[in-house]
Amino acid sequence: MGGPPDFRTDKSKSLEGSGVAVAAWRGFHYRLDEEVGTEAFSQPGQWTMDLDPDIRDEIAEDALEQSELIGFWLAWHLAGGFAELERGGWHRSTIFRKVRRFRAAFGVHPDEYDFGWIRLDLERAWSEQLSRRLRVASGDPE
Repeated sequence: MGGPPDFRTDKSKSLEGSGVAVAAWRGFHYRLDEEVGTEAFSQPGQWTMDLDPDIRDEIAEDALEQSELIGFWLAWHLAGGFAELERGGWHRSTIFRKVRRFRAAFGVHPDEYDFGWIRLDLERAWSEQLSRRLRVASGDPE
């Protein structure tokens, strides 16, 4: 039982992996009407790759903040709420701080929020987690 696997010899094709995420992001933005881009980013005639670097940085920062909050929302639901996050090792003040940030960003508590574009299959997630734990307990880590 030595730590996480070392993937240095099994490198990705590039820093973008296979390029799935970057292709989807670019494809979405390039399909939008120019008026939408102008209104959203206040940059007439410029679009995604041509945007001012400060605006691209803002888009990336927003993605980072949202991903952290979505990760917290996911952890909240996978763990089963506050008490279970705390039981799992999260400090109370960290949980309170993340709940406050989540509510500031999305307007409601993470327990009540529904990302219309994300569907959780918690029963499946919990079943797979339980199956992994049972395999490891029986000595079969795969």
